[in-house]
Amino acid sequence: MEAIARAVDGKAIPEPTRVLMVAPPSRGGLARHVVALLEGLACEGYEVGVSCQPDGPIAEAAEAHSMPVYAVNLGGRGPSATLVSVVQAARAAGAMHARIIHTHAFRAGLVGALMMPGAPGAKLVATIHNFPPGAPTMKAGRSRERWAVRMLLRRADRLITVSEALRGKLIELRSGAEAKSITIPNGVNTSQEPMEQEAAQEMLGLRAEGPVVGMVARLAPAKGIPQFLDACKLISGRFPAARFVLAGGGPLWKEAIAKRDELGLADRLDLLGEVASTREVMGALDMLVVASTSEGSSVVAMEAMSQGKPVVATNVGGLPEVVVDGETGLLVEADDPAALAQAALRLLGEPELGRQMGLRGRQRAKQCFDKREMVARVKEVYADLLREEADAAGGRR
Repeated sequence: MEAIARAVDGKAIPEPTRVLMVAPPSRGGLARHVVALLEGLACEGYEVGVSCQPDGPIAEAAEAHSMPVYAVNLGGRGPSATLVSVVQAARAAGAMHARIIHTHAFRAGLVGALMMPGAPGAKLVATIHNFPPGAPTMKAGRSRERWAVRMLLRRADRLITVSEALRGKLIELRSGAEAKSITIPNGVNTSQEPMEQEAAQEMLGLRAEGPVVGMVARLAPAKGIPQFLDACKLISGRFPAARFVLAGGGPLWKEAIAKRDELGLADRLDLLGEVASTREVMGALDMLVVASTSEGSSVVAMEAMSQGKPVVATNVGGLPEVVVDGETGLLVEADDPAALAQAALRLLGEPELGRQMGLRGRQRAKQCFDKREMVARVKEVYADLLREEADAAGGRR
């Protein structure tokens, strides 16, 4: 089936569009973003291949849609590991004659930028999900990261950011980024009805006699894991009936267990590890907490809102573009467990306020963060590039 790419001006390009997705190892929001794209493009008849690690949710989704998976190692560090990744991804692009190479995250974006001279006729689309390394200061001591970011910004034909905050940072780093960048928010499944809370808790094996406060995140430094655990301790002292959930895996797993036990929360806080689906977790909660100290956007906040849950989040990066303070949740300053606890206690003490915020959050998710709209806008980016290419070819005749 041929994919019909439609440009913004309505011109149709009736050619098969071959897209190679290049994605790093991920089991969090980035992975769910790529999977949503794969599913959406498969329904439209695009010819899509995926360059990623051969196991994990992205590869599984590709295989489920009979898309070829090309193994690439994007988890290594250093020039030699990057060179191997470039060779692997370039071979994948050549094998499928990709017209569009679509990368996700900075490391994959750098690989895409470095392989472009060996991929004649292909266009590079780079989706930026998080802030670049060293972005707050771009110190001279991080010259390698600064060079990598600027290489990507220079060679990409289109830059997609998942928040305006991210786009603004890229424009600060390179003025030319403004003309070829666009913000397309993450998208989630908003068509499902919210799960019944008791059923969701039963599926997770939770025995909650009171409200449940939870966080879903990769256990990594930027996600504010210690701050969330400290907030749970403060909440438990004021609201003894509350129970807590932390879902996710990552490098801070052992530290999270140790801190939970140190705080005396072993019988109050469940560490669920990695979960195949966040739907049951969101359904089990009374509110979601996002304690990140840096965040490009937040898929989990969108997922919670789509299930009618209020969100307590830090006022960093793209989070204020997702959670509307006082309307769909509460925003607090980052790295402040007391502020997180105070916001959560407010919602626990005013359950009707939380319910109303949840309802408004579900409406906002449907209007602004539906994955079908996200896929449609990415397709427009592809179509615009193909139209420009066709116009340029016509001008050379």
